[in-house]
Formats: sequence, C-alpha cells, structure tokens
Amino acid sequence: MNLHRNLESDKFDLLIIGGGITGLAILREASERGLRACLVEKNDYGWSTSGATSKLIHGGLRYLENYEFGLVRESLRERRIMGLAAGHLVRPLSFLIPIFPWSHPGRVVMRAGLLTYDALSFDRNQDVPDDKHVPGSRYLSKKEIAQLDPTLDSPDVKCGFEYYDYQSLRPERLSLAFLKSAVEKGAVAYNHTEAVEFLVEKSGGRTQISGANVRDKITGKTATIRASLTINATGPWMDLVLGLFEDKPRQKLQRSKGIHLLTKSIMGKHSVLFRTRTGRHFFVIPWEGYSLIGPTDRPFEDHPDKLRPTERDIDELVNDVNDTVPGAPLNKEDILHVPIGIRPLIGAGDGEKSGTYKASRKYEIYDHAEETIDGLISVAGGKWTTSRQLGEDVVLGALKKPELKDVLTNRADTSVLPLFGSPGYGNPADIYRDFALKEYGMAGVAQSNHLHLITMYGTEHVPVLQLLERDRSLGAPVSKDRPELDVMAQVVYAVQNEGARTLEDILVRRLAVGSYGPIEKSALEAVAKLAGKHLKWSTARQQKEIKEYLKQYPLEHIHTASGRPAVELLGKAKKSSGSRATSSSSKSGSGKSGKSSSKKRPTAKKKTATKKKTSAKKKPSAKKASKKKVSKKSRPASGKKKATGKGSKKSSRKKR
Repeated sequence: MNLHRNLESDKFDLLIIGGGITGLAILREASERGLRACLVEKNDYGWSTSGATSKLIHGGLRYLENYEFGLVRESLRERRIMGLAAGHLVRPLSFLIPIFPWSHPGRVVMRAGLLTYDALSFDRNQDVPDDKHVPGSRYLSKKEIAQLDPTLDSPDVKCGFEYYDYQSLRPERLSLAFLKSAVEKGAVAYNHTEAVEFLVEKSGGRTQISGANVRDKITGKTATIRASLTINATGPWMDLVLGLFEDKPRQKLQRSKGIHLLTKSIMGKHSVLFRTRTGRHFFVIPWEGYSLIGPTDRPFEDHPDKLRPTERDIDELVNDVNDTVPGAPLNKEDILHVPIGIRPLIGAGDGEKSGTYKASRKYEIYDHAEETIDGLISVAGGKWTTSRQLGEDVVLGALKKPELKDVLTNRADTSVLPLFGSPGYGNPADIYRDFALKEYGMAGVAQSNHLHLITMYGTEHVPVLQLLERDRSLGAPVSKDRPELDVMAQVVYAVQNEGARTLEDILVRRLAVGSYGPIEKSALEAVAKLAGKHLKWSTARQQKEIKEYLKQYPLEHIHTASGRPAVELLGKAKKSSGSRATSSSSKSGSGKSGKSSSKKRPTAKKKTATKKKTSAKKKPSAKKASKKKVSKKSRPASGKKKATGKGSKKSSRKKR
C-alpha cells in the first residue's frame, strides 16, 4: 500500500524507525498502552538481524562466564513469558554439552554454572502448561550422553550435561505476532519505507526532533511523519541513522557478524553445545529435519548494507565443526542455506583477542536530551529473548518525557498478554492443535499441511483455511520439495493480510519454504504469478522479483532441498555443473519427512573435504520492494482500554 494519504496531517505520539524485533516490541508496548504509534522499516519486518538467529529463546548460559547474573535472570524470566504468550511458536528443547579434554570451562565449573542457571530460573515452570515445562539440568556419564546421541560416542567425550531452553520455531512469524498485536490496537506500520531525514528545529542552543521525512523505496513517493517523540530502533544502523543530523554521533556501536549453516541432519534430536579447542562455541540444533549450525561471532567494520557471507566465513565454521564434532566431516555440498546477520553490541571484552565474542548482550537506552537534542531516543544492543522487556523500558521512559506529559495511557502489562495468534496466555498449544484438527479438519487440506498452518498462524490459521474453502486450487503445495509445508493460500494471505510486497517478503518472512534455501524454479514462477495477480505485477516484474529473491543465495555451493545447486536457478551454472554429482548425504537432507535422521555418519572421510572456491562475483543484493500497511481484517480489534495513568521506569541511559 502507498504511504497513508493522511500522514501529512496526522501527528503521532511515537515514530519508531526500524522494524526488527526491537522496533516491533516497542510498537506493541506503545499501542497496548494507548499511544498513537507509527513504525517505518526500510526493508521488511523482521529482516536482517532479527531473522538470522539460532532460533532460540534462551536464558544466556554463556553470559554467566562474564558474571552477568542480572542479564541471565532477566533472560530466563522473559523466556518463560515468551512461552506463555506465544505457545504455538515456542517449545522446550534439550541441550547436551559434551565435555572434551580441551573443554573450558571443565566439568566442575560447568556443573556449578548449570546449578546457577537452574537457581536463576527458579520460577521457570510457574503457571506454565505441561507442553512448555522446562526440567532442571543434570550430569551425564560418558555412557549416558552417548545413549542420548550416538554421535557423541567418542573417546574424546569424557562426560556431559543436559539442560533445557526454548526453541523459537519460526522467528519470522514471531516477529509478525508482535507487529499484528500492535496493529490490532491501532498502530500504523509501513515496510520498505526509509527515513531519509529528521525534522529538525534549532533554538536556544538546543535541537528539537519532531519526526522525519520518509520515502517509499519502490514508488519513490515521499511523506512527512510528525511525532512528539522519535525512537531510533535501527539496530546495526543506529549510529548511521544518527548521522542524518550529526557528523559524529556520540553513540558508537560495535558490530558483530554472525552466520549459521543450515545443513543436512548431522546429529540426533538433541541440540548440542560444542566448545572448540580455541574456546569458541557453536550449536548444532535440530530444526525441521535439518541441522542449524552456528553462530559465528566476528567484528564487522563495513557498512551493514554490505553484509554478505564469504567463503572464509563458511570455511571457518565448517572447519570448527570438523575439528570438534566426532564422526565424519561436514562438506560444503551439505549446506542448504547460510543465514547471516549483524549483532549491534554496546561493549566488548578486554583485549584485542576477545573481539566481539565477550561483548555484552545487554541493551542501552539513550535519551539524547542529555546532548541538547530533544524528542529523540535511541536503543542499542539487546537480543530476541529480552525484546519485550526492552520495549517496556523504552515506552515507560518515553512517557516520562515532557513531550508526552499530557498523554493519557493504559496500564497495560505485556508480560501477561498473549501475542497475536496465541491460543491464549498460558494455554496449552497442543490442546488447541488437537481441537483445531478436529474442528477444521474438513477444509480440503492434508493433515500435514493443516498441522503446519496451526504452528505458523496459531488461531489465525482459520482465515487461511477460509481462502481454501473459496478456492480449492489454493490448497496446492508451494514447493514439491517440501509438500507437507506451505500451500498457495498462504501466498494470498501474506499479500492481503500481512503486508508482504515482494517475493522475498512472501517466501522468507511470511511462509516457511524460504527458510530452507532456494526453492525450485517452477515453484518460484508459480508464487510470483499468484502474488503478481494481487499486486498487479507484470511478467517482467515477476521475473525481476525472482532474481531479487535469489540474490540472497549468492554462494555456488548452496543447494536446494532436492540437491540442485542454487546457482543453476540463477542461470549462471557452468556447463560442467550439470555433471557435478550430488552426494547421497546431501539428498538425505532433503527433509521430506520432516524428521531428524538418526543414522550414524561414516568416518572414513578426510577432515577438510571441500569444493573448489568460487569467485562469487555477483553484485550485492539490493533488496527492492514496496510496502503495505498491515491489514486488520483477519481479527476484529478489541475495545480500547481505559486511560488510567502512566508508567514509572527510568529510560535515561539505562543499562539492563
């Protein structure tokens, strides 16, 4: 949708720049409290950092090494709240920690750390339904850990531990749950809309920010959004946004680049936390029949828009896996996707050697009034798990500002409110799933697809089924490689109800199939054609959307779920590439059954079996798209809450 025609005459209480999880959490908090809030995002909601995660809602066990007990306690508290608020998108996940001869910390210190973790999560099961119950940690003998995962049956593994955190099944859908919760309460949001300059007035030695001029990146249209307060929630772009009116912003971020590898399944049903010989850590996490491996953590000095995975990034992580995980090596041909993002960090550990690895994951809120700049607040740092608390702290601090002193608000408490699509705060997701399968099972969709829709949308899967009832052809699977997942009705729903304006928006951040790597060409063309029908795309525009979507898979060794090199979809494969054999192990990772492989891997291969490096001369991805105000059609808004008062927490340079 084009920019709101009345934006020029509207004035909001808050303008939030940035539509990652930080901005979305602030938008939700503000709208729940009755504030008039508007959000603009230069690409898509949940894009970049918020979408390139380990898919965990976790307490931060590793942060205990830095003695950040307050951060760990806060994270564990928020982990519980997220499980209660979005039960359909969160589940408990077992983690194994094998202890090797080189492990640091060793067995004794690790046990002490896990006991501390348990103590800090003393209320982890308070009012929590059985399907979200989190057991305490336990010690595992060498035999016990090998029984849980045969891959760890190795002479190098001396013993181990088991503990639990939550897995975020679909972070992209969780981002949308925050967004749609806010829109339901009256918030306004525009994706693919860039803030190009602040509205600045100077008087008496002070600078007043009263909103921003924004630009539609597709149509080129511009608009002025006026607001009492502007929140800079742009994550890795925070200091660059401040540079719109300051040559040398005082707040500087340290950026950390992190990648994951989505590969064939290389381990069992448990997530495993490994420590390398050099002291770095990485997870091997089971997800949808595959393994999600990572993250890496390295300083990134370039512009965030230039972020791309490199062969070096991938080689280093593959080598870490092959040097640490018992059994056969991981090969590049096993890689389906390389999610990448930048962490916006507010401080690093001591010494050059530590780099960003020991930087704190705390967040900080900057009130620029301390620098004679009124009407502007910036947020730095933070992580997915604590995003709700961050949003609360920002809004409560904003309500203390003179710009909002006369605004009446609700005393909403988002720590006890369900997110959009939830079966209810604290209600068991498995009970709703069983009810929905029985109640709506006649909708003309296979049970596997129906289960998938319930997980993706929760209670809001019903409008998708209603689209199917009107047009049974929309029950066709999106991808033949993963027929048990998305159906074409979701494409229509994404465009009509969820603000998706590009093929990438649809496949990567509304549907599931884009999370596994590029899908087959015929599926891309079918989705582009259906989306184009609703978005009025020409045939040329459809082909352009396909090319833009494929730019996020720039490395030649990335394969589709069926084993085809993604580069073939780009039309740049060499003639000889057709003879490049797809390994049987790669084929076994297609995940068509959706189950983790329990086969033990062979052990006769070399440690560093890798393909020849490619030149990777493709241009960087320019994520073009248009944007749309998110529709409120799918669920009627509830009544306004009674205005009763204001919050009371401090926001000025507050550390968590």
